[in-house]
Amino acid sequence: MNVSSRRRNGSGFSTRPDIRAITDSSILNNGNILVLGGSGFIGRHLHGCLVERLGRMRVTATYNETPFAGGVRFDALSTELRQAVPDLEKFSHAVILLANPRPDDCARNPEASRALNVTAMKAIIGRLSESGVCPVFASTEAVFDGKKGDYVESDPANPILLYGKQKAEIEEYLRSHAPDALILRIASVYGSDPAGSGVVAGWYRTVTGGADTVKCASDYIASPVHVDDVAEAVLRLMEDGCRGTYHISGPQGLSRLEMFETLLEEIRRSGPVKVDVVSCSIDDFPTEERRPRNISMAA
Repeated sequence: MNVSSRRRNGSGFSTRPDIRAITDSSILNNGNILVLGGSGFIGRHLHGCLVERLGRMRVTATYNETPFAGGVRFDALSTELRQAVPDLEKFSHAVILLANPRPDDCARNPEASRALNVTAMKAIIGRLSESGVCPVFASTEAVFDGKKGDYVESDPANPILLYGKQKAEIEEYLRSHAPDALILRIASVYGSDPAGSGVVAGWYRTVTGGADTVKCASDYIASPVHVDDVAEAVLRLMEDGCRGTYHISGPQGLSRLEMFETLLEEIRRSGPVKVDVVSCSIDDFPTEERRPRNISMAA
């Protein structure tokens, strides 16, 4: 299930001249890493990558509703971070993956989504900063309005989705309250597990489950990136002591239709599959808010 070229031996992220970097590879040699949101799709892969690279004793990961071995329970809406993780000072970085990332749910429940995506994030960032921990904040391509595509880090955020507005607010908060933070705008993420999360895995199950027709938007363009490349990019950016804003994306922008057709080619390598692919607009799908068109990020 390989939708875009995976750059395992190259850069999995883009860099620009205005991004600051502290090239001190000893940062991770001496510190521990905290992953807030270790039970999610990206969190599980990042946690595994960090444990493999640094050892289990130097990595702590939290969960809320989905426990895992060695995980620490942390409900960001009801628990202060230091109650769950009392020894914050031992960490060099904290990767913040906690969020309600579903745009429609954010739009339907603006107060509830703001409580987690904004209010709780500011409290977490404040606690990390006073403890000397570098926040590594997972933002999104949805901070852009989708009018031009191929966005670079220096392009101004102009979100049209409430979810994107919440992420953009935290980006600005970090720049003013934690200027040495690392902000990562992560593109649409897919994996290789047919039973896993994400639109590609969902398509795989739909096709192999015998669906006759699949509708895909030809006018919604993103930069899909493999979850393993995301984990590797996060680790490398922390290892290099980077600060500022970075994009983590695949090598090219692809429409949903192009993504699906690429997946279908891979499935057909294993045997014939009959399915009618219907090209449509992203507006043909019921959504709470109108979707941006081209939120691809240059890599």
